[in-house]
Amino acid sequence: MDLGEKIKKYYKEAELYTSHGLLAEALEKYKSVEGLVKSTSNIRNRQGILKQLSIKIEETNHKILKLDGPKTTPEVAEDAQSLMKEMFSFDDPEARGSSALGGAIALAKFGQYDKAIEEFNRLLEYENLRLEAAKNILWCWIEQNYTDYAVSLYQKWRKTKLFPQKEAESLQKYFNELMDKTGMDHEIDGLESQRTVEPDSELDDDEILDISSVRFILPRGPKEGERTELEISFQSGKYIRMIISRREKDLVDSINPGDLLKDIVFYSPVAIFSGEGYVSSKNEIDAGPKKGDYSLEIKIIKIVS
Repeated sequence: MDLGEKIKKYYKEAELYTSHGLLAEALEKYKSVEGLVKSTSNIRNRQGILKQLSIKIEETNHKILKLDGPKTTPEVAEDAQSLMKEMFSFDDPEARGSSALGGAIALAKFGQYDKAIEEFNRLLEYENLRLEAAKNILWCWIEQNYTDYAVSLYQKWRKTKLFPQKEAESLQKYFNELMDKTGMDHEIDGLESQRTVEPDSELDDDEILDISSVRFILPRGPKEGERTELEISFQSGKYIRMIISRREKDLVDSINPGDLLKDIVFYSPVAIFSGEGYVSSKNEIDAGPKKGDYSLEIKIIKIVS
């Protein structure tokens, strides 16, 4: 096993241990990766990798100390208590799922945007909750400064005619108000006829290492919430392309163009880093030995660590 494979293997094991709460084991693996990198002087971006590993080790140590410390009953502020009461009293017998809507709103108000968006997306299935869920999804993305992505979602909903006319007008009015508050110069009227906005990347092509594989959480479908790892078949700067076998229908159905993947792990032969990506295309291959398989393209938007 070469150095790059060993680093990748140990890092994946550390993440797996962390996800299962095995912090001591995770800490040991992070330190093993750090030792391997320190012992090799010709690794590209060596100092950056060591800095990232130092952050991981410090965070894991902090979690271990926190768990080992005295257990106290947390105090809940009045506004939190009020939201919790709202969350569990929101149920409307005439609207299936409305209690879940109350819970998702509570998550959003506490800044738990990813979890809230996940719940709101599920609620788009219900006609009587769809408009409220959509408004909250747009609000959550804009609160996180993902304005371009919010515009992209709005365009997608209009193009697919997800809402009847009256609700579409209500959503347009709400989104206009949201955009006015951001101070962004976006004209909402007529967006359905425009090309869907693709978020800008914070990175130049020459800043991105060669990537061999990626791992991310599937946003929907029968495998929603599961992590999958895909090998890179082609890379052009910030754009990476993968092939998904037609036999993996569950995987094919779990990711669509327009998805924003906020927790991607990128593996290169000399480094492991995480970031965010935008699914720019998913197309069925219609010729050649891979005919019937799917080509998935992701644009790397930012590197987080």
